[in-house]
Amino acid sequence: MFRKKGAIVRTKKYGKLFRISAIMAAVIIASGLIAYAWQEHEDKKYPEGTEMDYSLPNAFLDFARLIHDFVNQNVEEEPEEPDEPLNSETEEKDNIIIVGSGGEEEPGTNSEGEQEEPEIRGGIVEKNDPDPVYSFRNSLFVGDYFVYQVQNLGLFKDSAFAYVTGLDMNTMLTKKALKLESGNVILSDYVAAMENVEAVYIVISAESVSWMDVPTFVKKYIAFVESIAAAQPEAHIYVQPILPINEEKAAKRGYSVTNEKINQINEYIVSYALENEIWILDMAKDFADKSGMLPPEYTTNGIRFEKETYEIWKDYIMAHKAH
Repeated sequence: MFRKKGAIVRTKKYGKLFRISAIMAAVIIASGLIAYAWQEHEDKKYPEGTEMDYSLPNAFLDFARLIHDFVNQNVEEEPEEPDEPLNSETEEKDNIIIVGSGGEEEPGTNSEGEQEEPEIRGGIVEKNDPDPVYSFRNSLFVGDYFVYQVQNLGLFKDSAFAYVTGLDMNTMLTKKALKLESGNVILSDYVAAMENVEAVYIVISAESVSWMDVPTFVKKYIAFVESIAAAQPEAHIYVQPILPINEEKAAKRGYSVTNEKINQINEYIVSYALENEIWILDMAKDFADKSGMLPPEYTTNGIRFEKETYEIWKDYIMAHKAH
């Protein structure tokens, strides 16, 4: 009923060869007849023993040979299609057989050969449905007194915590304030000793801004973030901008930091995080009133939160989980 593709190709090829051969034979016969007739004419024209001029017959014969060579060349160069396709795992190119990998996928592709989307590991975290507290069991909260209070209130009881209190961004990078079996270490070394960490939340409060000007604080802060990221290179890194304060209450307790200074610092923090695959918890505006200050009922001393304010903070974290 049906012929194979190879058989069809051979039939077409042989038909073409027959036509070319017929044309070639006709040209050769015509050339021979012309040459013979010309030879007879020349023999009658000149006396016996005279040297004859065969240039015209030879020209016809050369033309016939040229046609013959041209036709044969075209026939030899025409590729013959194979009867059966190459094996699906084999490719023939320039007489070299390249064997396939036997099903192994190239990096960055899925089983259908499509390019896999790279994992997103940074940007402003959008609000989503709140995750349960236990989903933070492989999360680590790192920072100052703020993180101490989060642990003390039991807000993320399944999470891990690493913090130092009474230090600023300068001494936090250098003071060996935490203890391991090997001895006292700085905060980043303590973080490096932890296992099974999927996410690190870096939380620094205005209490750690201290005496430093904006450029100095930003420089120290970035160095601190980089030291924590290097300690847990596989984890998602979350950064919380410094939250606003209530300047009136803070001034009564002797704090000199202002919300203007905090806002300047946060601009650098957000810019740095967006450029370095770090998640931003953009919550500062959620803790400010119309004047840009922390509402007085939210804070005990102008900087530290009331217990109920920590609950608001917890709800924000749970509804802004990106990984």
